[in-house]
Amino acid sequence: MRVRRRLGLPTTDGTTASAPPPPSNKDSGELGLGVGEWGAQSWYEDWDPSVRYSPPQVDRIADEGATNFRRVTRNQGPRDKWITPLLDWDAVREGLDPDQERSEQMLTGEALVNKEESQMAVRYVARLIGIPLVTGFVVSRALADPILNFSLRNNPDAFELSEIQKVEGAKAVHVEETRLRLDMAIGRAPPLTELQMFEHLAEFAAEVQEEERHHNETILINAVSDSISFLTFAGILSQPTRGRDAMFNTMARLFYGLSDIAKAVGIILVADTLLGYHSEEGWHGLIELVLGHYGIEPSEEGVVIFVGVVPVVIDVFFKYWIFIGLNRISPGAVVTIKQVDRH
Repeated sequence: MRVRRRLGLPTTDGTTASAPPPPSNKDSGELGLGVGEWGAQSWYEDWDPSVRYSPPQVDRIADEGATNFRRVTRNQGPRDKWITPLLDWDAVREGLDPDQERSEQMLTGEALVNKEESQMAVRYVARLIGIPLVTGFVVSRALADPILNFSLRNNPDAFELSEIQKVEGAKAVHVEETRLRLDMAIGRAPPLTELQMFEHLAEFAAEVQEEERHHNETILINAVSDSISFLTFAGILSQPTRGRDAMFNTMARLFYGLSDIAKAVGIILVADTLLGYHSEEGWHGLIELVLGHYGIEPSEEGVVIFVGVVPVVIDVFFKYWIFIGLNRISPGAVVTIKQVDRH
């Protein structure tokens, strides 16, 4: 309705609306059309240039449409992603540039920029790894360790043994008793009375208890240190700095600089390590190592559920990234991966 009324055509109610006069050169400049009037909004509407608009006005509308199209699709890739390698017009233009000196200057400038960016990325990675480790170590040793040691010496109930530790301690005492009786039987140790045996085992049990309490203290210190390190790491990484951008750009440049075969081999290596046939034993060992670091005894049911669910989820997201992301940046690597999977 609005377009028909603008063009002076009959509307649905039977009336005929006269088309508005075109903007004058006085108000719109040399081409008779200014941004903010009808031209800024008419490049995407259904309009008829043969009614009143002059060729300069039509050209102005076309230019505005092209400008808006470039602005909207600036961050979008080519519509046909399969022919992306054939549409690298920048590389073609640089290869056909007759000005050799300018090409050399551009290459030299790009190399210097990449070198500076790589150095900045290395410094940022060093800070990203070093600062959290040092912070966690200093906080745990300067604050947590003295407080926990004081509690360990003055509070006998602090860092009490868990049920699993008590069972393991009882096994250790039983092994010590068996060792002593064997030594007495073969004459390697003097015979002991039952009272002497009981006193020796009681002393040995106290040593086992003290070791387990110190172990519990170490576990708590590890938890404090790792928590401080993780929070520091997350805080540094969340800050939008030039170093972080340089790190991501360098990683992307290194990955994109690999050949399709190298990309495919690296992806297959990571995928088979995490999701291959023998990865189940690796996941079991990793879970026991991480939980043992914090003094947590893994349950068999929890480990089975974790190993049965988490690798499957990782595999789904991994395949989704290959189909969506890698297909766009390196179709040749995707073809190589598919060929390897067939064999």
